[in-house]
Amino acid sequence: MEGLQHTARLRVRAENFWCEGDMVVPRPGAYKGRVHDILNGNEQFIALTGVVLHNDTYGEDDDPVTHDVLIMRKGAIEFVVPLD
Repeated sequence: MEGLQHTARLRVRAENFWCEGDMVVPRPGAYKGRVHDILNGNEQFIALTGVVLHNDTYGEDDDPVTHDVLIMRKGAIEFVVPLD
């Protein structure tokens, strides 16, 4: 199944934080083969792995927090920037 998908590194902005993480995406040309397709799909949540989370409410001096997995409600997303 490795050839049917790839990992896209994303920067995601929400109301009180921003994070960088990886999203598993089908290969381009496949069904839902783009990050855009997943974000516009019917699912309410997305899963990111290898996440580095920066919390805006605690100030810029706080260290980022890492998480293996972050499940995020798509309605909370303000914007997404693909990093690769």
